[in-house]
Amino acid sequence: MINPIDSTPNNLLELAEQCLALASAVLTIDEASIKESLQFILHEKMEALFDVIYRAEG
Repeated sequence: MINPIDSTPNNLLELAEQCLALASAVLTIDEASIKESLQFILHEKMEALFDVIYRAEG
């Protein structure tokens, strides 16, 4: 069976690119419910990004 959700760990560059894409979408989309969903996903991606950064430093 094919798993449509990719659960492989993201590297630093990939997470940064995803954050930039989500931030851009949040700034351009006017639909409130979609904007809220994207902001939630952006927050999760940013937490993952900072986690990768902190693990790399320590």
